[in-house]
Amino acid sequence: MLIIRTKMGLKYALKISQYLESKGVHCFISEINNVDAVLAENSLTPSNTIIHSRTAGRITNEKINKFEKAGFKVINSSKTLTLTSNKYLSQEHARTNRICVADTYKVDKKDVDRFLFLLEKYGSLVVKPIFSQGRGIYCQKINKGISKDDLCNILDSVPGKMIQAQQCINYKKLIRVIVIGYKALRDATVYDEPANDSWKCSVCLNPNIKKYTDNRNDLFELAELTARTFGAQINFIDYFEDADGRFVLNEINTACSLFIHERVTGCPIHQYIGDFLLNPE
Repeated sequence: MLIIRTKMGLKYALKISQYLESKGVHCFISEINNVDAVLAENSLTPSNTIIHSRTAGRITNEKINKFEKAGFKVINSSKTLTLTSNKYLSQEHARTNRICVADTYKVDKKDVDRFLFLLEKYGSLVVKPIFSQGRGIYCQKINKGISKDDLCNILDSVPGKMIQAQQCINYKKLIRVIVIGYKALRDATVYDEPANDSWKCSVCLNPNIKKYTDNRNDLFELAELTARTFGAQINFIDYFEDADGRFVLNEINTACSLFIHERVTGCPIHQYIGDFLLNPE
């Protein structure tokens, strides 16, 4: 087994690896820029190795695609990683497959008039990079009536020439569902709520997340449908629950430390991931 990790993702990759080792499977861990050397030095081939990528991005996705063409079994696939790492593409893919998403646009950030038009239409927008980065620091909310100078300053602060402009959802919870092998890990579900003085919240590296205990079968069925739609075998899917109780897809993630999720829920998520990697069929 070879786990490809993010630069900051060693500890949780080690937890999965140690579980796999306890089951008698030798496991290697690498960042994407060193993965070819790890394969060569340890004689890892398609006949003796499954690759699990806990990271994504253009370089990673291209490398994973080459491994697939060489015959490696890879979880998640390069197609899935491409769909999930490009957040605009994710929204469009979900919409095409009739999964509820916020109205989303890819806009040149210099096209200020386009943003003003969308603000007139929706009242408020969330703007953010096409590819997630900075753990949400570049995600900004703008409201109708903002001055053109202030709008330009906010748009200039978001990385990339083309950025994502999204209808702002009036939500009461942001919920994360862990989906492994197209099956929702119900006991591992967590959520966060926006504070009174903020519109933002997080279900990733947030020590204040809470265990989700509502028995909403529609949420878990939606998560399993979403995973199948994206071909996502090991993913963490985030939904807004809006004021009317509807679930709206926020994003699908392939990389996040899940230590906090395990502590809050008491669910050994790494074991479920390991068990699936041992028998991914």
